Amino acid sequence: MKHKISFLLLPSFIAFLLHAQETDGFETDLNAGFTLTSGNSETTNIAFGLESKQITENQEIRINASYEYGQTTDTSADGGETDRTHLDRSKLVGQSNWLLSEMVYTFYNLTIEQDQIAKIDYRINTGPGFGYYFLRDDTASLSAESSVVYVFEELNGVSDDYAAFRLAQNFEYKFENDARVWQSIEAIFDVSDIDAYFFNAEIGAEAKLTAQLALRVVLKDKYNNQPQSGVETNDLTFISGISIRL
Repeated sequence: MKHKISFLLLPSFIAFLLHAQETDGFETDLNAGFTLTSGNSETTNIAFGLESKQITENQEIRINASYEYGQTTDTSADGGETDRTHLDRSKLVGQSNWLLSEMVYTFYNLTIEQDQIAKIDYRINTGPGFGYYFLRDDTASLSAESSVVYVFEELNGVSDDYAAFRLAQNFEYKFENDARVWQSIEAIFDVSDIDAYFFNAEIGAEAKLTAQLALRVVLKDKYNNQPQSGVETNDLTFISGISIRL
């Protein structure tokens, strides 16, 4: 049953994502990063992402999708080469905020992710909640939100589902030259086991080159207090690349 739920939610979310791009009023950015080393080490890292949002007087819709892949070529003493994947993860996030006042909002969030290196076959968390804007204008926004979500996951072939408490915080500041910086953090705690929790954090900066093209750098941190056997608790990723406004 858990597998059926996950495979039904994933195509539904992708369909919603594609439909959103055909809807008037959405601002969409595509971003990409690429790193290649050759010589003493042979590595390839790629990262692709999509950010789309629609902000009206009473509602905010935000959609984010990302995929990261990395491969290393190991050379043995006899000269033989073996390719090894050291990064393979993807994530889809959709959230709709309904403003109850200028600063208070209710929302619904759906997050789907997988991370083969961390042995996360899939993880889905979804649920409603309430949020509050401490700052909200054309230059800066700062918000905090909380919700009770339900988590469906399969870790290293073992399925589970549980209720969890979610806390999140988001900040963004836009400069006069259209550059911007942002920061976010999300923590999810298993209601039945307070020692079982994980969080995702991100900080980034973007500088415009033209009206449609920008340079961007992003630092991502993923922490799991109870990771799978053989997996580190903390996973840090730095990505530099470009962003294109569609």
